Amino acid sequence: MAHQAQDRDVDALEQALDNALGTRHGQRVDDGFKGHKVVNEVLDRTTVHAIYGMIKSGILLRVNGVVSAGKESVVFWATGKDGADVALKVYLVSTSNFKRRASYMEGDPRFKNIRGGTRNMVYAWAQKEFKNLSGAHSAGICVPEPIAVDKNVLAMSFVGQGGVCAPTLNKVRATYSEYEETIAIIESLYSKASLVHSDLSGYNLFRTGGGVTVFDLGSAVDLRHPSSLAFLKRDISNVTDFFVRHGHEVKNPRDVLARITQ
Repeated sequence: MAHQAQDRDVDALEQALDNALGTRHGQRVDDGFKGHKVVNEVLDRTTVHAIYGMIKSGILLRVNGVVSAGKESVVFWATGKDGADVALKVYLVSTSNFKRRASYMEGDPRFKNIRGGTRNMVYAWAQKEFKNLSGAHSAGICVPEPIAVDKNVLAMSFVGQGGVCAPTLNKVRATYSEYEETIAIIESLYSKASLVHSDLSGYNLFRTGGGVTVFDLGSAVDLRHPSSLAFLKRDISNVTDFFVRHGHEVKNPRDVLARITQ
């Protein structure tokens, strides 16, 4: 009987998540998520069980709607046990894009023994982002606070309000002070959390009332990774180019690299 009741609860949650795929900010929208193939990619049974476990354990109260979707993940707006907004990131277990991410896993000593297969790669990637967020948050760096991770589902604090994310820097007129904050984030990740973001751009920097917040840390590597220095150079170069395009005279990236790594 207990198993039957749980199955009914999981079925009800699956229907609620299916509905949430077409809801944003409490309103019905047509985001192209209702196709059978896409729904199955996001809501396979293992994913639904992972989210169900977070609800049963009191981490989540409900899932409200979709915030964003990409080739590798869908982010839901959820409500936590204390009523706070939660970002629920669901990595797509059926996508082939994670195979292209192997260079960010191979060589990272924290993830030596990943079993073969896309699903295991995705599960490891979720664990990696959770671990990276945890290290950065503990070091006092402005990142979403990690809450929980289970298989391909990552719960973290929501950067924004009412299901509306804070704007990313690529969508606004970035300021010089935000350039300085971004360089400080790169330096703090390196010196305080022993991490390099490895995929930094205006697309994964939020503008908030408290300053710049960096997210999407799944690509971040430990400094022991053989390509960490190359990734660091690329991050600095990308940030330099971004703020130059916004009309700012910024520091020489070689000088920035030298200061960070001295």
